[in-house]
Amino acid sequence: MEPVEIRDIQYILAVWQERSISRAAEKCYISQPALSKIVKRVETGLGTAIFDRGSVPLRVTPEGEVFLDYFKRIKELYGEMEQYRADICRQKKCDVRIGAPSFFCTYVLPPILSAFLMDNPDFQIRLIETNDSDLKKFLRAGAVDLGISVEEGMKAEFDSFLLQNETIILAVPRSLPVNRELSGYSLLFEDIKDGRFRDPAVESVPMERFAGEPFLFLKQGNDMHRRGLKICRDAGFEPDIVIELDQLLTAYYLADAGQGVTFTRASIPYYAGETENLLFYKVGHPDMVRQIRVFYNGGKQATGKQKAFMEYMKSYPLPG
Repeated sequence: MEPVEIRDIQYILAVWQERSISRAAEKCYISQPALSKIVKRVETGLGTAIFDRGSVPLRVTPEGEVFLDYFKRIKELYGEMEQYRADICRQKKCDVRIGAPSFFCTYVLPPILSAFLMDNPDFQIRLIETNDSDLKKFLRAGAVDLGISVEEGMKAEFDSFLLQNETIILAVPRSLPVNRELSGYSLLFEDIKDGRFRDPAVESVPMERFAGEPFLFLKQGNDMHRRGLKICRDAGFEPDIVIELDQLLTAYYLADAGQGVTFTRASIPYYAGETENLLFYKVGHPDMVRQIRVFYNGGKQATGKQKAFMEYMKSYPLPG
């Protein structure tokens, strides 16, 4: 079988869409005889007819249906490849390319970038929203220069520096009766926002008191899912997980709507805004503190601009 060029595939698909060689030729800005020759050449290379020329409008032969399915998939893949190529070209023009999960791209990084770019207006910085699995691939391939993650396993493969020690807290709908028994431990929005929950005098709640309460967890494979499960099990109970979600903010807003208890970043109330629908609790467990790290490929020489931005990130004060 003769190889079929992507341009010829596009012509064949145009004939299929129009059910007419003449209309397809007009649409593709090519003469009808030239397009007829292309169709014939492709059919000869495939060893079978794609179109039944004896019908008006053109009908596709049974064999042609199969080849058209392949052509559609090839065109789609080619389009994805071209988009990726264009993205790579754009990224290469950037001074710093940062890959990070949605939360960091939406809330954490914008104020850092805004402050940095005010003093460095000549910098070109690009954010790429991604998950931890893809972030590893991007760092290996050099598609991003920096990646932000709480995934501890990445420390074994990439160089990194600490961005923040993050505290995890428990967010509980105020409407749940369990709060009445725990009034000596509960914290308000203001206590989280101003950092009072960090005071050693603030007592940690007995986690076992939440056995039997409805929990909102992130999906399996997420670091917060693993931590929440271990914290509950170490307290002697299996959490009653009523909903599993992709995003921490979604879990937080559902808790705010009274749907269940959730583990959340201490910084999220700061970004999400004031609420009277939730009470918060400090939990005394080692897994309630985790590191947010900035990862980079140490085998790739960082530019002066990349080093300058990394130094700025290290000094930027983050809430939570």
